[in-house]
Amino acid sequence: AAAAHRALRERTGTVSDLYAPDAIMGCARTLCEDCVMSDYRMQAHLDAPPDEVWALVGNPATYPRWWPAAVEIRGETFEVGDVYTQVLATFAGRRLEYTRIIDRRDELKELSWSCPTTGGFQRWVLTAAQDGTFVDMEMGLHAPALRYRLFDKSVGRWFIKRWAEQAIDGLRQTLASDRTGEAQARAPGVETPPPAG
Repeated sequence: AAAAHRALRERTGTVSDLYAPDAIMGCARTLCEDCVMSDYRMQAHLDAPPDEVWALVGNPATYPRWWPAAVEIRGETFEVGDVYTQVLATFAGRRLEYTRIIDRRDELKELSWSCPTTGGFQRWVLTAAQDGTFVDMEMGLHAPALRYRLFDKSVGRWFIKRWAEQAIDGLRQTLASDRTGEAQARAPGVETPPPAG
């Protein structure tokens, strides 16, 4: 992986720069003979009911709280066909903006979106299970072979796998934090002590 990263840096500066607008012109979402695809599927059980998990997964406005590298979401609504902008912070300190389109939304059950610029996509499916929520998520990148073959064959899957794992970890941490905050708010007789002196 280290050698692959060095090769990518020589060509693009950083791995994240592969997602810059000038590096991904003409990327097609549709699979074809000239396209390659990196994708990753991850399943996990979260100790929270589906409505709490959906409040995060089904509402892109919350993504800066738990999605890796997301720092801002700009959008009014998040229904099927709606378009919003996601701003990401890269390793190099750059802020990149990408358009997302909601492709499918089934309340409390499923959300999928795609990016017309990069060919990136995500699909989340939630199912109630064992006093919690079973999460089945898939994310990937449909990329033109001529421009992304090196990325896809070297670190593409690793990069996407890392983001998926960070997203699930982010969900767990945010859900736990929200529950702790709610429990503290409900606790009787808990007052903030006055400042000393």
